[in-house]
Amino acid sequence: MLPRRSFHPEGHLSIGIPLTHSHGLVCGNMIFIGGQADINADAQVTVPNDLEQQTRIAMQDLITVLEGVGAEPSDLVKLTAFYILGKNPNEKLILDTMAECLGDLIAPGPAITLVPIETNCFDGLSIEIEGIAMRGQNGERLARSASWIPDGGYLPCVFSQGIRCGEMIFTSGQTSENADGIVSEPGNILRQGKIVLNKLDRLLRGLGADLADAVKTNVFNVEVGEMEGWKEAALSRASFFPEPGPAATGLSLTRLANPELMVRNDVIAMRNIDGSRMERQAVWPTDHWDWPVHLPYRHGLRVGDLVFLGGQVALSASSEILHPKDIEAQTHIAMLNIQKVLAELNLDFEHIVKINTFYTGVNGQVDLLKNATIRGEYYRPPGPASTGIPFSYLAYEDMMIEIDCIAMV
Repeated sequence: MLPRRSFHPEGHLSIGIPLTHSHGLVCGNMIFIGGQADINADAQVTVPNDLEQQTRIAMQDLITVLEGVGAEPSDLVKLTAFYILGKNPNEKLILDTMAECLGDLIAPGPAITLVPIETNCFDGLSIEIEGIAMRGQNGERLARSASWIPDGGYLPCVFSQGIRCGEMIFTSGQTSENADGIVSEPGNILRQGKIVLNKLDRLLRGLGADLADAVKTNVFNVEVGEMEGWKEAALSRASFFPEPGPAATGLSLTRLANPELMVRNDVIAMRNIDGSRMERQAVWPTDHWDWPVHLPYRHGLRVGDLVFLGGQVALSASSEILHPKDIEAQTHIAMLNIQKVLAELNLDFEHIVKINTFYTGVNGQVDLLKNATIRGEYYRPPGPASTGIPFSYLAYEDMMIEIDCIAMV
């Protein structure tokens, strides 16, 4: 197993219970940073409902973690920010504030995805930001290149629509909106999905890859959280990926900042630096849960030293919800499903470097602690970098939690 190095700043963010996770974790040339937010060591929000100030605090905490593992903002390759949508959504404010916090970078800046949510785990908490950075194992900076498309959405110049560092390629979240705010196919999730996948493919091609190299796809789409409404759009997006496809996580939103938008999607891809495709090992445990329609995605995908797991949920092999509305029972099932997928690759929880938990939560800290306590039982400190985000609902009725992760061999 590749050596790991974790970092947990003294007096840093706490959710109110001891947790077996790291704020920053280094493995090989990868650096994973868990969700950073305006929560102090006493589990209190310090400037409630102040989106701009909380963005600055979260970014400074993220930079503190970076510096604690010997890196800096110029090493970032991906940022993801989950923010409260509110009555007057202002994604430009978030992007501009994050860009200001990053300052002048010496290389192309990170890709970025903004994800609007309706509630959060702490009253008054407006934003949570996680990141991935890359730096050489001997402390050296790594070369990187960026790609842009003319119809990409608004981004301050410090960010990249797509960025490549070695074998790794990350894209910013794409919608059918261009930089001038004009939306193609307003309100049509099927047509917008095709536009978005086309944008992602062009970004990857600008970096010497394409959608066949995708190892993880993250889809945030506006839909009502019912199985029947989910199928058609999922099939349309899936048609862009050959088999075996990437690991996948799909999350339901009540809306995006622009009410005409229906989907935002980003991908991680991997391709050899000589231009050849990388070998991939896809796994699907026997009798594992399945979607109600055939999709090209895989539960686990190993490429090089990295392993990507799609969102694991409490579904049966026949697509039935197990323990409806019971978040504790579903958390155990999701974690055991992660264990099953990892075991197919002769790995276990100790190999996980980043874990994301998306759960149905309208009761603030209570819902968070219900699943966080259970998740913590499955790995020993120092555990992976971690992010936990509540959603109003997930893709299927009565589904309470979805957990994805990245592991390294």
